[in-house]
Amino acid sequence: MSHSYGKLVSLLLVFLLGSAAALAGPVSKREVLAAIAVIEKDVTSDAAPEAAATVTRFGEESDAVLITIGPETMPWLTDDAPTAELAPRAMLTAAYFAGNIKAQLMRGRCNDDPYSGWLFVLTAYQQIRRKQPELIIPEVEEMADQEQTGILRSRADTIWQQEDELVRRANTV
Repeated sequence: MSHSYGKLVSLLLVFLLGSAAALAGPVSKREVLAAIAVIEKDVTSDAAPEAAATVTRFGEESDAVLITIGPETMPWLTDDAPTAELAPRAMLTAAYFAGNIKAQLMRGRCNDDPYSGWLFVLTAYQQIRRKQPELIIPEVEEMADQEQTGILRSRADTIWQQEDELVRRANTV
């Protein structure tokens, strides 16, 4: 992850988590699944930011899930995003975490699943756009196009293959 990209992700996580999150205990599987249900229902609801914070904390702290963070998995996080788009982009990040986490927990395997995260992002983006029709995030629009043409799944497969190769190299003596 590039330094500036990592800094942007950190800022978005601070936006979602707030200072109270540091005082809270670990998030349980039950709590994160309940929070994911809130986001699934409506990412624009009043309860969604708190649910997003719970999901994000679980993704950051739990050993039960693995989430790859970087420009190839979260292309909507850019250094040049307009300030007015930071909150929607933060919620898309929480949606990515939620989809990825839910898929891993349902399978009972700690194995990154960017495709499930992306599908959740596409659903969340449509919910956000219903309330903010003027909002256009080109990176997510491109992902929607890729899903329509079947390319998004193969993009996820490529990321999985790269991750597997990195793990194999790390475990080679």
